[in-house]
Amino acid sequence: MLKHWAFWGCLLAATPALAEAPFWTESPLDTGIGANTPLTANAFSRLAAAAAPAVVTIETETVRHQQMDPFFYFWGMDAPDLMQKGAGSGFIIRKDGYILSNNHVVEGAGRIDVHLQDGRSFEAKLVGTDPATDVAVIKLDLGSEELPVVPLGDSDALAIGDFVAAIGNPLGLSHTLTVGIVSAKGRREVHPDGRIQYPDFIQTDASINPGNSGGPLFNLRGEVVGINTAISAQGQGIGFAVPINMAKSILPQLIESGSVERSWIGVQIQEVTKDLAQAFGLDQAQGALIVSVVDGSPAAQAGLKEGDIILKFDGKKIQRHNDLPLLASTAGVGHRAEVEYVRDGKKKTVDLTLERMPGKSKKASRTKGLEEQQKAVSLDALGLKLAPLSAAKARQLGIEQGVLITAMNEDSPARGLRVGDVIVRFNGKDVETPEDIKKILKDHRKGTAVRILVQREGGRAFVGFTL
Repeated sequence: MLKHWAFWGCLLAATPALAEAPFWTESPLDTGIGANTPLTANAFSRLAAAAAPAVVTIETETVRHQQMDPFFYFWGMDAPDLMQKGAGSGFIIRKDGYILSNNHVVEGAGRIDVHLQDGRSFEAKLVGTDPATDVAVIKLDLGSEELPVVPLGDSDALAIGDFVAAIGNPLGLSHTLTVGIVSAKGRREVHPDGRIQYPDFIQTDASINPGNSGGPLFNLRGEVVGINTAISAQGQGIGFAVPINMAKSILPQLIESGSVERSWIGVQIQEVTKDLAQAFGLDQAQGALIVSVVDGSPAAQAGLKEGDIILKFDGKKIQRHNDLPLLASTAGVGHRAEVEYVRDGKKKTVDLTLERMPGKSKKASRTKGLEEQQKAVSLDALGLKLAPLSAAKARQLGIEQGVLITAMNEDSPARGLRVGDVIVRFNGKDVETPEDIKKILKDHRKGTAVRILVQREGGRAFVGFTL
């Protein structure tokens, strides 16, 4: 996974202010290139000429309050505020001045100035932002004056290898065009600033640099297919853009309320690895494995439990576990969805009604058990040294029972476990003492997979391996 990221700069606008005016256009620009048109020598120059007038440079000013300095405190003075300037890019999506950009370009700005290719400059106001997807909408108030726009395309229609072009303000060089291809789609393992909760990035090798943030990524028809957002600080030709379809899906909420209200089912999930798939009796590694269920949540009301593996949500297959949060959060509050899942090797379906995502996380439900103190014992079959939890340790971890791993042999077959983990369930059964695990292992068939639910670092995870 990439660990170091560069951000620049410094979901979107929504329903039209005027009902009769569409919020964005979907008609391609006149670039002379269609889906099956051969690429010509002047294709990119035509694209630049048609699209660049609607691409803008964004400059921001943000006041940063300093901590009190002893010098100023001694003389009874306030420490002066610092004025921090930033820069990024954006693009006009409606003739009356709506502009799409990144949240991190405009976040916290006291003043936002927009510069057009023709030399005109305007002060913009913030309409709405969504840090979870790093999308923002700003607006210019121009009266009856109309601005050039670029159409929004279909990011789902992109294919790996398709030509794309970025236009923006890299390193302060406004309206710079760079060209590349779509290197990959659906990059959900990438979390550039730690706050983007719903990544689904388009990866491109079109050159993107500081200042490109918020600028458009075009296909050859002149349609915006992504919003350039991040790069890898350690790599070359690795840039990421928010898919335009994701932005379009939240436009109405951003324009009406300035933020996005997300739906929620109330589960903590993890990836289904090959070992876990075998342990749970699946033919292949797919779906979202439920680690815990929030009390009173839609999932709890529908009867879902930890250890269930969700295979489909609202008719859509869950190939990777992080498909589920994206689908559930955008389905809508009050939406009734059918969930297909596997429990004890059998497929089941249940309907649940999505609720509003709470502002603060709730505690997941925990299984009850006894608290007993025993001496740590060795379990040779697993290569582990185990001990039940003390009452103090259980309170510290926020759980009520389990078996603590105090030591682990180098040749232990229990790959994925580590010292400090607390085994909560073993092969679907609650455990409170090392003896509980020994009894379960007596009935375990050699050469088959086991599944273990552990508590670690404030969260839960399933671990699977063959024993």
